[in-house]
Amino acid sequence: RLAMAACEPGVSIARLARENGLNANLLFTWRRRYLAEQQAEAVQLVPVAVVNEVPSVNEPPALPESEVVRLAGSIEVRIGRAVVKVDGIVDAEMLRTVLGSLRS
Repeated sequence: RLAMAACEPGVSIARLARENGLNANLLFTWRRRYLAEQQAEAVQLVPVAVVNEVPSVNEPPALPESEVVRLAGSIEVRIGRAVVKVDGIVDAEMLRTVLGSLRS
């Protein structure tokens, strides 16, 4: 209950701790643990919808690497109010880094 109250905007943790006869460092620790638990609960799988489904086609024979044409697409990820939209060819590691930064 106090950890949740310590997360409210504008709350003075030092005052809240003093009013409840606690050390402010203890309340900061409880607050940090509470926020970590809330974030862990928020991480979950979300439903995905295919917007433009392309019918499957028999694949043509493989082309030599020099003749391969990379198709560009679009990815849009919505997490809460954050929206990440990526157009074109995307480096998987870079996308992983960007999506990982949304957890903060």
